[in-house]
Amino acid sequence: MKTIYTLLIISLSCTFYSSAQDKEVSLYLNHYYNGETLDLDDTLSFDDGRNYKISRLEYYLNINTLRATNGDSIVYPGEFYTAEDDLINYSGKQLLINTEKHKYALGFYEISDLNAMEFHIGVPQEINLQDPAIWPTSHALAPKYPSMHWGWAAGYRFLALEAMIDKDSDGLFEFPLNYHAVGDALYRSVNQTISTVETESEIIIYLDVNYEKLFTGNNTSAGGIFHGAQEQVVGIMDNFATNNVFTNTANLRVTKLALSNKITPNPFSNYLRIEIEEPSTIKVYSLLGKLVYQAVLSVGTTNLNTAKFKTGIYMVQIETKNSINSLKLIKI
Repeated sequence: MKTIYTLLIISLSCTFYSSAQDKEVSLYLNHYYNGETLDLDDTLSFDDGRNYKISRLEYYLNINTLRATNGDSIVYPGEFYTAEDDLINYSGKQLLINTEKHKYALGFYEISDLNAMEFHIGVPQEINLQDPAIWPTSHALAPKYPSMHWGWAAGYRFLALEAMIDKDSDGLFEFPLNYHAVGDALYRSVNQTISTVETESEIIIYLDVNYEKLFTGNNTSAGGIFHGAQEQVVGIMDNFATNNVFTNTANLRVTKLALSNKITPNPFSNYLRIEIEEPSTIKVYSLLGKLVYQAVLSVGTTNLNTAKFKTGIYMVQIETKNSINSLKLIKI
């Protein structure tokens, strides 16, 4: 088994790669709430029907190991020197996640067919109590606004979830609901199967994050402000690790149809180029089966503006007089 080690040293500002076979590895998170793409300030509902809005949702992931089907692995150890010139070793590549960002760079490696990932939610104990100012400004652990650092004695907020609740259904969101997870005891591990889209130069790992599952078992609709390691916060962090908040994005490896080279690019961003050889109807469905776009296309090439499509997975269906072809596409 081949193991690839990544050395993260605070004094380095650039990393150089020498292998022409290295691929850029990235993590892509689909942020969902009850199967729909989550945007901050969306009106959401608890199980009891009360509405609320999330204004802030940030948390730390510490990526430890990526594993391939042939036994190869990428391991992320790290070391840095404190302000007192003391060497500290720790495990992992730190990411600060928020719902407005989807893609996170994990480095360049000579590897293929990744199928598993091991990570933690939170910040490793070895570096949790360090001064945020020691990190470069681009680092996930550097000072942030709003702050993710709770203080010298407690360290970082592993999770900052802030919302307002409409408890009396009058359309006004006036009651706060805050969870700030703080303390080494809340560091949680996750072992996750993964799906990837792989090209000659890039591997993208796709995970769905299902935030409604964070609240399972918590009496959230009453509101409240919970900090540190209160029972309510522990429940949220336990759900993060054990309640399938992270799930493997399904069916990314779709069999390529003859249609696939007629609809490009995939993944797509702000447009799709569609080549049609006979009059057709195009239908675009969300992952939940909701029809989000439909049009009649003439023979030739059509450029479809997809800038307003939310990020996620879509099923595109092309209907002609004699056939229906489907293709799964990814909006990034």
